[in-house]
Amino acid sequence: MSRLNLDEFFAREAFINSEFSSLQREVLVELFGHGHIRNFRTEEFVYLQEDEPSCVYFVVSGHIRLSYLLEDGTPILFSVLPAGESFGELGVFDGGGHAEMATAIGDSSVLAIPQATLFGLFENYGELEKVLGRTVARRYRSYMHLSRILGLKSLAGRLSQCLVRLADVLGDRVEYNGREVLQIGPYLTQTDLGLMARGARGNVNRTLKAWEAEGWIAMDHRRILILERNSLENAAFTDDY
Repeated sequence: MSRLNLDEFFAREAFINSEFSSLQREVLVELFGHGHIRNFRTEEFVYLQEDEPSCVYFVVSGHIRLSYLLEDGTPILFSVLPAGESFGELGVFDGGGHAEMATAIGDSSVLAIPQATLFGLFENYGELEKVLGRTVARRYRSYMHLSRILGLKSLAGRLSQCLVRLADVLGDRVEYNGREVLQIGPYLTQTDLGLMARGARGNVNRTLKAWEAEGWIAMDHRRILILERNSLENAAFTDDY
């Protein structure tokens, strides 16, 4: 990556909020200098569940879908990562297979940093190993949060929590009727939301339309705008929808 691209990457909100942003710039430049760019077309796999880990990845452009196949083959969507987010850390950290599969949403590019290179840098930059450990812990906590969401009885409860969680991860804001609101872009489909919230697409659509009528969200050009966050969060405690 060029110096200009590094500057742009470091300015990404998702990266600013990551554990890696706490590293000194010289460490980040050294780390990213050993990576290589890989480009993926939509629905192309970065890696499959249980694949042997070889790299830690950072999303450079586009979005990456992280999902998991249950024993019966049912897919569960864990998260959608924007540019600046890292992924693949779990397998690299413990040496086991990847705990999830990573798929490109639209044309996307990632920076792949080889496992051997990462471990080699630990010797000179001890703080890098600590950052990787905190990143794994953060990812694990996120998965535990999703597990609690999936345990909610109603689709409305599960879907509302998934929307808020996704909006926070994506960090994509837009002005709407004179105020800034979080949005979930058109790259995420209602089928994706169903895979995340354990619901059929038709039921997801009906629930979203009910919330739009209430003024909690707005749907515009396949985007979902979060207008009343508190109302969505409280939907987890009601069976009205």
